[in-house]
Amino acid sequence: MDTKPAQFTAETENLLIALYSRAHDAKSAKPILGDRMAVKVSESIEYDYSKLKMRDDDAISLAIRGELIDGWIRSFLDEHPDAVVLHLGTGLDGRVHRIEPPATVEWYDLDLPEIAELYRGLFPTRDHHHIIGSSVMDLAWLEQVPTDRPTIIVAEGLLVYFTEDEVKNLVQKLFATFPSGQLVFDAYTPFSVKAMNKHWTVKASGKKFVWGLAEPASLEQWHPGVTHNDAWTFFKSPYIAHMPWTSRVVCKIMNAIPALRHYNRVMRYSF
Repeated sequence: MDTKPAQFTAETENLLIALYSRAHDAKSAKPILGDRMAVKVSESIEYDYSKLKMRDDDAISLAIRGELIDGWIRSFLDEHPDAVVLHLGTGLDGRVHRIEPPATVEWYDLDLPEIAELYRGLFPTRDHHHIIGSSVMDLAWLEQVPTDRPTIIVAEGLLVYFTEDEVKNLVQKLFATFPSGQLVFDAYTPFSVKAMNKHWTVKASGKKFVWGLAEPASLEQWHPGVTHNDAWTFFKSPYIAHMPWTSRVVCKIMNAIPALRHYNRVMRYSF
């Protein structure tokens, strides 16, 4: 396969961690996501992935979270085949190619302009798939998205980098703009935000975690008609069995301690 010289800055090179994680999972003996597009894209980039020192449990963790969110999106689209999917902070995630939504769905991927440009150069185009280059906090981008149909908003690995005031302003605007739908994102507790800032993947990104969510139900107070539906914990996944035995032991210990059980959760809200 032809490869392309890596056109990554210090700020965008960390995107390769998640991309290679999905490719690593796809090439494993027991894939969870099975993201063959991630394999194709990662192999098209001229880059020494050994520098990432990817561990099996890190790749499995990201694949577990991704598989859950993919499932929630598919369920939403089964109920609303004419929906809008709004994928915030897309990075180099070819989620739209994994899910392959019907032509009745309009899918929007949003990330910073330089990341959106990288995405366009690496992934194939498809009908009804739109890529927006903008800061998520520059809300002018909302003018490009239809607001007349059910919408599922996904912010995986994104909101934790902003302050609570920034997150609240964004979420309130999203709830007020779209007529109905769901909001899905991953959240850490204030305690785990501090702990994660010492993890190698966070250090490699060059950006620190900022926002921690203590009480999931608190978002119901941010806008009328919002309902908290799920606070999924990593330890509920049967795919933990794919991890090395040492990681499985750590998971059992964490699940037994209330303060650690909610270390990282995936939230789902309806509005």
